[in-house]
Amino acid sequence: MIVLFFILLLVVIAGVAITMAGNLPVGMTLDLGSWGVWELDAAEAILLVITLGSLVVLLWWLFGNLFMLPSRFSRSRKASKIDKANKSLADGLLAAEAGDVALAKKMAKKSAQHASDDRMKLLLEARTAEISDDWSGAERAWGQLARLPGGQLAGLRGAASAASARGDTLSAETRAREALELKTTAEWPFNTLFDSQVAAGHWRAALETLILGEKRGHISGDSLRRRRAVLYTALSTGLANEQRKDAQRLLAEAIKAAPGFPAAAWHGARHLMGDGKIKSAQGVLELGWKARPHPALAQLSRRLSAEDGERSASARLKSLISTNPDHRESRILKSELAMADKDWLSAVKELALLVEEKPTARLCLLLANALDGYGDTDEAARWRAMAATAAREPEWSDMDPRAKAFDYSARDWSRLVYEFGDAGRLIHPRYEASERELEAGKPLALPGKANAANEVPKAPAAATATPPTDYAAPKETSE
Repeated sequence: MIVLFFILLLVVIAGVAITMAGNLPVGMTLDLGSWGVWELDAAEAILLVITLGSLVVLLWWLFGNLFMLPSRFSRSRKASKIDKANKSLADGLLAAEAGDVALAKKMAKKSAQHASDDRMKLLLEARTAEISDDWSGAERAWGQLARLPGGQLAGLRGAASAASARGDTLSAETRAREALELKTTAEWPFNTLFDSQVAAGHWRAALETLILGEKRGHISGDSLRRRRAVLYTALSTGLANEQRKDAQRLLAEAIKAAPGFPAAAWHGARHLMGDGKIKSAQGVLELGWKARPHPALAQLSRRLSAEDGERSASARLKSLISTNPDHRESRILKSELAMADKDWLSAVKELALLVEEKPTARLCLLLANALDGYGDTDEAARWRAMAATAAREPEWSDMDPRAKAFDYSARDWSRLVYEFGDAGRLIHPRYEASERELEAGKPLALPGKANAANEVPKAPAAATATPPTDYAAPKETSE
C-alpha cells in the first residue's frame, strides 16, 4: 500500500512537471552507443527520470520483501503457536474449574507442546492434579511454580494447600512460614500457619505467629486480644504442677488481654486459691465478673477458703455483685443470697422478674425453692414441673457436678480460639453433649450452713404444667 501511494505520488509530480516544462527550451540527448542517439525534450526527460525512479523504488520494495519473507513467516508461525497455547491454557483452566478432569488433562498436554510460559503450564498442571485428587502431583507442580519468577507466592500457597489435603501439616506449615517471610500484603500465609498450629494444639507456636501477624498488620483489635487470651489460657492448662508459676504468669497475661474471658479469670483464681492467696483470687474473680459475669466465677468465689464462715463467703459474693449489679447473673446471685438469709419474699420477687424475662430450668427451680421456703408449696410444685421442660442455660449447663468448669479438651480450645477470639462467644461442650449439670435449683450452700431449706427438691417424673402468663405474690404464711 505504501509503495502504491509512492508511485501515484510520482505520477502526480510527473504530470505537474511535464505541464510546467512544456515551454522550456532545454532538452536532453542520450547517447545509446550502437543503439543510436535519443534526443528528448524537457517534458520527456522529466518523465523518464520519474519512471526510472519508480522502477527503482518498486524493485527495492520487491527485493526487500523477498529477503524479509522468512522472518515474517517465522513471526506468523510463532503468533499462531502462541494463540494455540493461550487457547489450550484457557480451555484447560476453565475445564479444571468446571471439574472436567478428562478435558483438563487433555488441554494440559496440549498446552505443554505450545505454551512458552512455564508458569501457566505448571498452574494448569497443578489445578488438574487437584481436581483429580492427586495431591502429591499437585504439590510437586506448585513447588516448581514457586521456584519461578513471579510464581513464588502462588506456588507456596498451592503447595501448602496440597500438603494439608494429604495430611502433611508439617510441610503445610513450612510452606506457609516461607510465604510469611516474603514481603507481601497477602493474609493467607498468616492465616494458614496460624490455623494449622491451632488445629494441632501448638499453643506456644500459635502465639508466636499471632505476634508476627500483629507486626504485619494481619490482625488487630479485639480479635487479636481475645485470641491471645484463649491461647494463653489453653497453654497454662497444659503445664505440669511444678510449672505453676509459669501458668500463673500466662493466666495473668490472658486476663490482661481480655478481662471478659471467664475461663482465664476462673483458672487464674484457682491457681491463687491453691497458693492460699484468697484476697488476690477474689480480686481476679471480681475483675472477671465486672467484664463478663459467669456462674462459674460465683461458684468458685463462695468456696475460695474452707476456713471462711458464712459471713465472709457472703461478703465475697456481695462484692462480686457490686462490680456489675444490673447484670442477670448478679440478680440471680442476689436472689440466692436472699434465700440463704431466709428472705424468701425478696428472693421470690427478684426471681419472678427474671423468669418473666427468660424462663429457664435453672430459674424455675430457684423460684420453686424460694416459694417452698415462703410456704406456697402448690405454686412451687407448678414451677418445679415447668423446670423439667424449660430450656437449659448453656453457661450453667457447663457447670460440672464435680465443681469443674471450663474443662476443655484440646479440640475445644481450638474452637474457642475462633468462637471467642473472633466473635466473643463461649463454646459449651457439656451443654452440646447434654451431659449432667450442676443442680441449679440449690441455693448457695454457704460454709457452715446446712438446713432443710438448702436441700435440693427433686422434679417430678412427669411434667405437664404450662407457665402462667404472670405471677401473683403468694399469701403471707407463718413459718
